[in-house]
Amino acid sequence: MASHLLVQRRDLGILSNIVGRVLVLAALVMLAPLIVCVIFGEFFAIPGFLAGAGLSLLLGLLLYFPFRKFSDARTKHGMMGAAICWLIVPMFGAIPFAMVAQSVPSSSGLLCNMTALDSYFEAMSGWTATGLSVATSQELLPRSIQFWRSWREGVGGVGIIVMMLVILARPGTGAFELYAGEGRTEKLEPRIIGTVRQMWRIYVLYTIAGIILLFALGMPLWDSINHAMAALATGGFSVKDQSIGSYGNPAFEVAIIGLMLIGAISFVVHDRVFRGRIRELLDDVQNKVLFSLCILGIALLTLELFYEGPFQGTLEGALRSSSFQFVSGLATGGYQTADLRNWTPSAKILLSMAMIAGGAAGSTCGGIKLVRLIMIMKGAGWKFMETFMPSGAYVPKKLGKVVLSEDETTRVVLEAATLSFMYLILLLVGVMVLMHTVGPAVPASDVFFEVCSAQGNTGLSVGIARSGMNQVAESMLIVNMWVGRLEILPVLMLLQSFFFYARPRRRAREV
Repeated sequence: MASHLLVQRRDLGILSNIVGRVLVLAALVMLAPLIVCVIFGEFFAIPGFLAGAGLSLLLGLLLYFPFRKFSDARTKHGMMGAAICWLIVPMFGAIPFAMVAQSVPSSSGLLCNMTALDSYFEAMSGWTATGLSVATSQELLPRSIQFWRSWREGVGGVGIIVMMLVILARPGTGAFELYAGEGRTEKLEPRIIGTVRQMWRIYVLYTIAGIILLFALGMPLWDSINHAMAALATGGFSVKDQSIGSYGNPAFEVAIIGLMLIGAISFVVHDRVFRGRIRELLDDVQNKVLFSLCILGIALLTLELFYEGPFQGTLEGALRSSSFQFVSGLATGGYQTADLRNWTPSAKILLSMAMIAGGAAGSTCGGIKLVRLIMIMKGAGWKFMETFMPSGAYVPKKLGKVVLSEDETTRVVLEAATLSFMYLILLLVGVMVLMHTVGPAVPASDVFFEVCSAQGNTGLSVGIARSGMNQVAESMLIVNMWVGRLEILPVLMLLQSFFFYARPRRRAREV
């Protein structure tokens, strides 16, 4: 019993240390929109951001300082800490929405119908780089709120804990465990602190380049800043009600497609490209699958829209719309140029499958991740070959240029299959909940699409996520976004910990 209590105290101390540091960083992140408030004279929004930042800072310090020496985090602490942080941080991020809704001038009073749940939904969507929105109008939101939405996606796309490691972490304090807690394992430098700093250098350079590109093509500067941040984060928040479709500009669409694809590629590949190894863009196994799926998916979607959809008989329109929407779905970018409610159920299902797949592991994308799908398909192929080959014949297991041992093959295929299975189970739970809450008038294909978008952290929408939606459905989509961002395991680890801590006496007897 005593040993259990010691373990419990140590674990709670480490978690308090992690959550406290992240909340301190979240407070700093929330101060950035104050610059926008001053530039555009939106002084009515300042109290909301100060309140959110102040409360986040206060709780963060209260959690951190009593446990500042509890820094020996392990993998379970990293996962549980990530799960808790991605629940708590949006609570403080929702405060500006809730407070500005009460103080915004009546001429722009489109936030005034936003409930506490709506505010949390909007905050969770931003931090998880999803992009689903329940705001009545995105165009008429105050500039400070528009920036807050895009800025949160920019930070959340890479990861709030990853950013915390850049600013507040010290070498040798469980940095890798915290890094892995957000579902990352790739290393760009020998030390994790060096890795996350290199990731942010790459990310900032791409963001600046994206802003310059969009502005050079004729997009207004304000729009360019917001769209570049959200596109690279594969987020999807826009400053336009009709997203990128508001512009009707093919050049903008091509640029946004490029930015979303950059966000869908692993930081490892980007790092190698920055070091002069350009061929990695085509040699990387995940990129090969990413580009192949783009070609195949665009072709199938174009045929569907040409023969059955709103672009029936118009090849150019079908190809243009298919290209943007499919890349946005596969890269989980969330931007759209078409009203997806008018698309056929088959087209929606095809896009849903793209959102489930997602981009490369180690990128800013959501979804199951391509590397897991690759391992499942290769595992099935290897099993098929072994079945039809002579007894004792050896089937080489290769992933790209890497040859896997039998033990490695079993481990990675089992891990990929298990995580994918759990991902799909939760997806079906979300579909069932929404089918019973959104009403019989909503087609099943629309419900499936919206849940895939939420759990894939995508942001494409057929209109289910909106102001005034059913609160149970809205809560379920929040859970889907949260679990999708964490890739299942941290959530299961957190739930398991509740069971562990709730039954100390039984655990003690077992020991």
